[in-house]
Amino acid sequence: IALVLAAVVAGLVGLVVAPLATRVRGLYLAVLTLGLLMLGEQVFKQWASVTGGSGVGRAGALPVLFGNDLERTYAVGPLLIQPHVSLYLLCLVLLVILAVAARNLARSRTGRAFAAVRDRDIAAEIMGVNLLRTKTLAFMLSSAYAGVAGCLYAILIGRVTPEQWNILFAINLLAIVVIGGVATISGSLIGAAFVVLMPRLLEWLAPWLPFVSTGSGGLITIFQLQSILFGLLIVLFLILEPRGLFGLWHRIRTYFTTWPFSY
Repeated sequence: IALVLAAVVAGLVGLVVAPLATRVRGLYLAVLTLGLLMLGEQVFKQWASVTGGSGVGRAGALPVLFGNDLERTYAVGPLLIQPHVSLYLLCLVLLVILAVAARNLARSRTGRAFAAVRDRDIAAEIMGVNLLRTKTLAFMLSSAYAGVAGCLYAILIGRVTPEQWNILFAINLLAIVVIGGVATISGSLIGAAFVVLMPRLLEWLAPWLPFVSTGSGGLITIFQLQSILFGLLIVLFLILEPRGLFGLWHRIRTYFTTWPFSY
């Protein structure tokens, strides 16, 4: 129920915000969304009766699926499924379902209207696409997806506070999209895996990097190095490969598919 409510409530919030967002585009839209993010953070900090307030927060929903408590250990034949495995499987199943739904939507008439408005909104309007309705629907759907993701995030970490939804969190999401590949489902998945695994890789490499601090020594911390790399990668991909890692992979695959006649 929590997942459904999260999608519905977030979708309604997207519906409310859509009239403002549909009037701007490009850089102005990015600035508007960042402004709404900072506004929402301050509202949630002050709305203690709902959010628990700054530094306190609220506990995440209990992971119960169709009456089955996912915090228990389940036996499936000789296998024991631990609680963290159950939550992982739940997230994986929902990821597959939502990714397939998004891909099918992209291939539908509505998805083609989304793509037309994204690429050339004036031309799309001339061809008969209702810009206001299309943009509003896009905001509602994307907000619903974000609501489901936020609900799962709260369940996984156990407690959420208003401070967690700050501009740094938004920059991480931006890094996922830009590094993975803008406007591609596969790119979003690749970018998410990259952003999640990058800190683990840096922690593993830290003992061999003399300028990285793992204690009292070093010039910069792992977090600072991670921020530098994310910023550098975003700039490089925007300049050299706007389609991100997915575009890079697609280019390499196409080259070897057509080799030795790759011209």
